[in-house]
Amino acid sequence: MRKKVYFPGLNSLRFFSALSVIITHVELMKHKFGFANLWSNKLIFHFGGIGVSFFFVLSGFLVTYLMLEEKRNFNFFSIKNFYLRRILRIWPLYFLILILGFFILPKFTYIPFFSEHFIDDFFLNFIFYLLILPNIAFSIYYAVPLIGQSWSIGVEEQFYILWPIVFNFFKKFTFKLLTYLLIFWVSVKLFFLIFSLYFDNEIALIVKKNLAMLKFENMIIGAMGALILFEKKSKILNFIYNKTIFFLAASGIIISIYVLPELLFDGIHLLHSIFFIVIILNVSTNPNTNFRLESPVLNFLGKISYGLYMYHLIVIYFVLTLMVRFDIYHENYSLSTFLLYSQSMIITFLISYFSYTFFEKRFLKIKLKFTKVVSSN
Repeated sequence: MRKKVYFPGLNSLRFFSALSVIITHVELMKHKFGFANLWSNKLIFHFGGIGVSFFFVLSGFLVTYLMLEEKRNFNFFSIKNFYLRRILRIWPLYFLILILGFFILPKFTYIPFFSEHFIDDFFLNFIFYLLILPNIAFSIYYAVPLIGQSWSIGVEEQFYILWPIVFNFFKKFTFKLLTYLLIFWVSVKLFFLIFSLYFDNEIALIVKKNLAMLKFENMIIGAMGALILFEKKSKILNFIYNKTIFFLAASGIIISIYVLPELLFDGIHLLHSIFFIVIILNVSTNPNTNFRLESPVLNFLGKISYGLYMYHLIVIYFVLTLMVRFDIYHENYSLSTFLLYSQSMIITFLISYFSYTFFEKRFLKIKLKFTKVVSSN
């Protein structure tokens, strides 16, 4: 018999995470094509990165909580079934996007600078993407046009190769253990960051770029939040559930972008991760919250957020180029921006809906066969 787990508002948070990436990429595409844009705005520039980091924390929270529930309810956690669930949820859409990005889209698209480098680096880029190592490809070569966002899928999959092994290796999965793992991983990153400063060469730069993308610390902090909730650590939860703490966390994300010096920006996601887990626990588990974010529309948009994340750049490109071709994108900045955003989002929503309903769901049904603790998020 399966156990069901549902966190109210979590799907809404997942959608807003994807939306922040879409907003940043709309402004990036306008910038790349030489149109008036907000790319230089500090918040817009970092908005997409904030969304990805938020999703990493949310993913670490949910996946770890489900792992803990499975072990508690069935006295066993299956690594094999975990891997099969990940494969069935992530790989079908990932490889569909890979085929589109490498073999179909290049015939119909051209993005200055990136398209030229894509042709030069095609074979090795393709090998890395095929092995689900797009983040490594991204750190060596330039982003593959219109599917560069898939670097984060690689990071997630690499983390989740290791995470269930760590989970089963230690008999006691404690907060202290997670703290040690977090300190160890951050120390490793700091070591290589210092190394790259002293050895200013191409290899050091590649290592630095890839480590910057390997935000395992986000997911570990998400896991820490899951453990706090799972073990019902009431003192910590009561502190987190305090309205002032929730407000400070929500506002701190924006404020930190403007007040922290550029030198600390490589580590800003660590601070944000703490804010994120406070928000996640408040929205989804605080019994006294007035900020639940629960609605059928947001809930569904969260369910299709994987598609929103993977398809949106392709849609933005085609909407923008069609607006230019038919002279719809003109000097009226406000109207052009409204049309670009609205059409990009509507089309992305529709494609993601059909993708989820007629493509991804087929694999999700198979995934249920390997699932003992079912998440409705």
